[in-house]
Amino acid sequence: MAPHTLIRTHRPAPSTTGPQLSDGIHKPSPSFSQACRGQCKQARAGAERNPPYSTRLSLGRGTSMLRKLTPIVLILSLLWASIPAPARAMSTAQEVQIAKDYEQQIEATQGYVSDPLLNAWTKEVTDRLWAQRARRDLTYRIFIIDTNDINAYATLGGYVHVNLGMLDFAQSDDELAFVLAHETGHVERRHAVTEQTRNTILQILLGVASLFSPFAYRFGNLIGGLTVAKFSRVQELQADQYGLQLMTRAGYDPQAAISSMLHLESLGESNDLVSKYFEDHPGGKDRIAHLDGYPQLDPTKVTLDERMARALHNQEEARYSIAALDFRDILKRDPNNQLAQMHIGQLEVALGQQEKGEQTLEQLAKNGSTQTRTDAAVRLQRLRDSVHAMHLVHEDPAPLKQRIGDATARLEQVSAELQQRRQDGKAQVKSILERVNSVGYEMPDFSQANVRKGTRLEAVRNNLFAIIRNADNALDKAPSALDQIGSLEANKQGGLLLDEQGTLKQMAAPLDLKPIPAPSLSMLPYYPELLASLDRSEGDMVRTADASRAALALLDVSLGDIDAFLKALDHVRLDIGGDISLEDYNALVPLMKTANASVSRASIAASQSWQLFNMAKARSLEMQITLLGLAYPSARYDSLAYALKTRFHLVPPSYQLMEQLGVSPGQVAAATIIAADTQSTPDAVLALSHSGHEPLVDLANARQMNAQSLEVFLGLIYLDYTDDPAKEGPRPDRPKENPVR
Repeated sequence: MAPHTLIRTHRPAPSTTGPQLSDGIHKPSPSFSQACRGQCKQARAGAERNPPYSTRLSLGRGTSMLRKLTPIVLILSLLWASIPAPARAMSTAQEVQIAKDYEQQIEATQGYVSDPLLNAWTKEVTDRLWAQRARRDLTYRIFIIDTNDINAYATLGGYVHVNLGMLDFAQSDDELAFVLAHETGHVERRHAVTEQTRNTILQILLGVASLFSPFAYRFGNLIGGLTVAKFSRVQELQADQYGLQLMTRAGYDPQAAISSMLHLESLGESNDLVSKYFEDHPGGKDRIAHLDGYPQLDPTKVTLDERMARALHNQEEARYSIAALDFRDILKRDPNNQLAQMHIGQLEVALGQQEKGEQTLEQLAKNGSTQTRTDAAVRLQRLRDSVHAMHLVHEDPAPLKQRIGDATARLEQVSAELQQRRQDGKAQVKSILERVNSVGYEMPDFSQANVRKGTRLEAVRNNLFAIIRNADNALDKAPSALDQIGSLEANKQGGLLLDEQGTLKQMAAPLDLKPIPAPSLSMLPYYPELLASLDRSEGDMVRTADASRAALALLDVSLGDIDAFLKALDHVRLDIGGDISLEDYNALVPLMKTANASVSRASIAASQSWQLFNMAKARSLEMQITLLGLAYPSARYDSLAYALKTRFHLVPPSYQLMEQLGVSPGQVAAATIIAADTQSTPDAVLALSHSGHEPLVDLANARQMNAQSLEVFLGLIYLDYTDDPAKEGPRPDRPKENPVR
């Protein structure tokens, strides 16, 4: 497969036109729209009497650009018959049954992500969390929803969902653990089901469904004028409290609860990524201040042993930058703690602070306890041996400086070309959303009909769900890809272009130093491949923009086909048996097929644009990992090998093999992730790439790997060395600390 050939990471929902059943002799009933109007008014009145609760989660985002088309009326009406009669408290069996029915509609209209690595990640985190849960009457389940919104939510019955965008946003296992523990808290505290009536449960489901479809109000009168409420502030704080306790019992670092909120706050309230979140939920600062009062985070109540346990946990999980912060915090309170000093020395080496690490180990080798002196001396000798074994080539920096200058000029030219494409794409999105906003249908209420298997009615419903899913996918992925390319223009949002400009500046900086430091010298042999990777990434971005615009053009065309289908659907009749009349069905079929095929083409093109964008992003992260300088000295490479082995349970290539193949640390990381995805070995993946002269990102694409999965895990490895929540902004005022006891 050629390097630019794309796999389909989103499979369009299939068209199911259904059986051609013989018509009955029954007299047709009035249209769906007429039949449901009484019920619609009744439901609206009930909604006004009973404000709904939304299970919208505390780490979510809305976006002014990405709007969805899901007709919530269909999802909710299908559940109506299965919702139990009013009761003082819903039983677990009732809760689980409602959840199962609703889950079918989520899968049909949204789609689950089947990526093996991402699912293994969420399962590993939730297995640890749910082993500590209180409600043993539920079997918890976790599903990844195929959307880029930064969100997670729980419905009923132990069903927890996390959006793909949230997995991309999470900075670590511990941050993801807090998000999912918070959602578990809503279920454990029975926020959605306790003391609720049948009608209120319907509104709860409406609240959840509204996560999927900000434009749902355009599709039917069932929810006309309804304002969906969120969980109360008290309930959100209760879920935070429970989540904090649960993640701590499961062995995760409770400080990640704070860092996750700081990362979210750092995006800014006006950012499209989080604007809806700030509208619907308590501010992050308020929640941080609330959490700071709990023993797990109160600095006056956390003992030295507890601090040490957290620091060791983070180092064991290869979160090197966070672990270093933890151990330094311990040394502020206990300057003579030799265990913390030993770990600081190791972490300084891992983080590229070789001289500081060497000095720390020297001091311990001289002044530590008997055992500490021995351990420090061994580590110090190993570090020095690895430095002496390096053979650094002193190259003339002038040619490299020229190549970097040329690459910078090319990047600026590509950026200028992309800005016009992005503006055109944004205009397309605006036009599409205006068209969506302008339509209005009396959508059929399927709760008035018995949707039986094998009927024409079921076939129409399934096709409608397929259309919804494909339209949502196109509106999600194509604009996201265009938006995240970013710009180099002053005062514009950042993005991948700005990241790559930063990469070039980072490459150029040491070339002006005399002499060039040894760690920088060790990276110079990788520069030609880094520059070639930048070129490939720029090509990916150009193709991303073109594919996104093509997807939006196809979606615009499909709206006309969808409109024709929905107008016809608005007037279909049911026979006395509750099925669509054969005459109406035969008239619907060609319109239904055309709409389905049309929007499917838009969905496929949007998925291709998203795959291309994530290929570009994966190349960028591979370069950034290499520029961390993890190849010098070899003792530092050991930290990367440990991080990869810990996360993917695979043995990365030795330092000697890395040198022999001439591959970079970033390529080693990418090869390990690809091996985990394809059930191979890192050595085999590198050998295949080397023998075929095929870049690893292209090899992953050829082997049908989801590029976003590769990008997510490369990002997590990079953050092991660079994450620092303190850079995101100050925390609220905290209680004054007492000396550690």
